[in-house]
Amino acid sequence: MAVKPIVGMLRRNLILDLGISLGLGFAMGNVFWYGFHMPRTHARDNFYKALEEERIAKRG
Repeated sequence: MAVKPIVGMLRRNLILDLGISLGLGFAMGNVFWYGFHMPRTHARDNFYKALEEERIAKRG
């Protein structure tokens, strides 16, 4: 009984692993960017905008 040669398995697994890791990396990057970074940046910008408007209002 002959054993089938394992041909192309390494390449197939490598492509699968790279595809999954790049896909998950891209997805997690988007989760961080749009789920954490952008809301915090907008909150900071709104805070400083309100602070500047308050400072201008006090000056008259």
